[in-house]
Amino acid sequence: VPVHPGDSQRPPKALPHLACGRRGRQVRSDRDKFVIFLDVKHFSPEDLTVKVQDDFVEIHGKHNERQDDHGYISREFHRRYRLPSNVDQSALSCSLSADGMLTFSGPKIQTGLDATHERAIPVAREEKPSSAPSS
Repeated sequence: VPVHPGDSQRPPKALPHLACGRRGRQVRSDRDKFVIFLDVKHFSPEDLTVKVQDDFVEIHGKHNERQDDHGYISREFHRRYRLPSNVDQSALSCSLSADGMLTFSGPKIQTGLDATHERAIPVAREEKPSSAPSS
């Protein structure tokens, strides 16, 4: 779905990476994992810093002025995302693909019972009478 300036149609929700007219960014949070995809093709690994502070991941990119097809350009961005409370912060990872896609991810810690799962609780028969008051 091409996106042009002034186009009143928005890309479908299933394709949030097209919201910028290209790969842009995408955040996924499912049952097992939290993942951020961020297009940083204009930055080298040395231009990027990724850090976790409290419940947030901060991604910063900055490169000095360099020449491109149109003249000279310098770029800088800051992105901050709240981490879900059940992300295992000791197992976070970050990688940069050859085509400039930064992937930040962390597994989720399974806590308690899932609301979508049902579990039967057996009823045990006791031989002695209950000590609860009868009505």
